[in-house]
Amino acid sequence: MQKSFIIFVTLSYLSIIAMAGLIETHHVVHEPVVTNVGTVVHNAPSAVSHQSLTQVHSKSVVHPVLAPAVKTTYHTSVHPVHTVHSPLVQTYSAAVATAPVVHAVHSSPLVMVHH
Repeated sequence: MQKSFIIFVTLSYLSIIAMAGLIETHHVVHEPVVTNVGTVVHNAPSAVSHQSLTQVHSKSVVHPVLAPAVKTTYHTSVHPVHTVHSPLVQTYSAAVATAPVVHAVHSSPLVMVHH
């Protein structure tokens, strides 16, 4: 009875130790923010009269449209990257010089022209 209890406790302890590296905790952060969702452009023409000349000016006013939003950020634990260096194996192949195989030669007589 006591032997089985000791085995049970030992196996439970080993399983807890083995799971400690497998369980990851994720921290989620929700932040309220204000985001720009668009712009509204108001055109208000205005007229200015200078003696006999009337000039119409177009005056544009831009207003941003803001809306509340929730920014969600996930923070996870960073695992170190293990780099494995392998030895560099360089192989060289010897250059083989071969001549082309010529089965037949069809040529015309050589004509030399001197000027």
